[in-house]
Amino acid sequence: MKTSVRSCFAAFLAGLVALTAFDVSAAVAPHSKESMMEEATHVVRGKVVALSSKTQKSRRRSSRSDFLIARDRIFKITVEVIAVEKGKDVKEGDELSLEAWQPSTRFPPLPGPQGHQPVPNKGDLVKTYLFYDKNTKTYHPSMPNGISILKEAKDSK
Repeated sequence: MKTSVRSCFAAFLAGLVALTAFDVSAAVAPHSKESMMEEATHVVRGKVVALSSKTQKSRRRSSRSDFLIARDRIFKITVEVIAVEKGKDVKEGDELSLEAWQPSTRFPPLPGPQGHQPVPNKGDLVKTYLFYDKNTKTYHPSMPNGISILKEAKDSK
């Protein structure tokens, strides 16, 4: 009887490990500045004039996510454009709305994309490599390193 329980438990553990390893994604490796420049629809430098965030249910779904607790922190970043290096329909003085994210809660804690690193503070000077979403009229930075902080605001520390 003990052998039967042990073998069932071992089979259960093996199946659980196989399920979690079947669709494991990893953190996204940083991109080179050259590849981001080539792929981005817009590249701008500017000053962060507004920043807000909220935590919500993750929109990044996988086949395992039905039994995961997954929450993301969504950042709305408004940048006043100082210089345009690439992109049409954007000029100096425009304000662009960016949407960045970082994982907030993951249970069980499995590897996966870690969002945008770093997220700037209000007043920071940044360079952003962006993709424009025509449907939402929102810009999304290249992930994970599509936002470079050129100069931190004096009061951000």
